[in-house]
Amino acid sequence: MEINRNWTVLFIGGSSGTGKSSIAYEIARFYGVNVLEVDDIHLTVETVTTKENFPAIHYWNTSINWKDIGIDGNVKWLIDVSKEMIPVLKALVNRHLEEKLPIIIEGDFIYPEFTISFDNPEVKSIFINEADINQIMQNFLSREGGDLQQYRAEISIAYGKWITDTCKRNNIRVIEARPWDTALARVIESLHQ
Repeated sequence: MEINRNWTVLFIGGSSGTGKSSIAYEIARFYGVNVLEVDDIHLTVETVTTKENFPAIHYWNTSINWKDIGIDGNVKWLIDVSKEMIPVLKALVNRHLEEKLPIIIEGDFIYPEFTISFDNPEVKSIFINEADINQIMQNFLSREGGDLQQYRAEISIAYGKWITDTCKRNNIRVIEARPWDTALARVIESLHQ
């Protein structure tokens, strides 16, 4: 298997509970690079901005409850946050390209079309898909404990479908999360195609 890294910035996107974080950290160990989680970037942006500048990122700072806006409302919010994150992620990518500092940027809030907006072969992206709602519920349970989260998993499935459809329309790589034991090899192979 080819182990030479042919990228400087690698986006690993997908909906929540698909295993993208696990895969991202396996890739990071394989290549000896760091992972930057978009959730941390999102939290930072939320902390230092206002709803006037980033309305989607500050959406939940109102009296709105995520359980009341339906699956479509939650998917729309995820898409809107992903769009608001574009200028922040673009600045990070440009820095890593300029400094030639390899990084994996992983998370839910990665807008697929943004990842192909760079005219640079050093930027690559892969989106992870898990279409089995029961597997996503088990992934949430394993990661967080508590009860099975059916509604949250339904949101993840719907958002994952939107991501996968968007990726297919734009020839962006989508890797199925399972089988787990071959995920790393399949991602690495895909990066070298």
